[in-house]
Amino acid sequence: MRGSARRRGTRAGFTVIELTVSMTVLMVAVLTTMASQLVALDLVKTVREQSAAMSDLQSAMDELQMQPPDQLAIATSTYADDQPIATFNDRNLPNETITPDYPGYAGGAIPDPLQIVLTCAWTDWKGRPRTLQLASAVTR
Repeated sequence: MRGSARRRGTRAGFTVIELTVSMTVLMVAVLTTMASQLVALDLVKTVREQSAAMSDLQSAMDELQMQPPDQLAIATSTYADDQPIATFNDRNLPNETITPDYPGYAGGAIPDPLQIVLTCAWTDWKGRPRTLQLASAVTR
């Protein structure tokens, strides 16, 4: 064997066990990556719904703040206490309702400032009930 460093019986390459272990590690990494991507997509859907709900709450609050405070909390008003605002029913989300509440007002004279709490309720993409609130106040 003139100058040859090779011994008989040694082979170049990988064994079946080495290939099996490396493929198992690779599959675990791929499956973990796929699972994290699915969770991220679920979070994106949830955030989109919350953004739509907040946008609707802000639009409703803008409408309420444009009205005279004396016309808001009365029972015959479009914005009556604990009654859904009809123009916001099912606006951007399934089963969506926006309901005003006027804490500190129990009838009679309208306080100044009049506190307003809007609650948006809807059914999320997984069928779960969700709510989000926005609070503000109006003055005369």
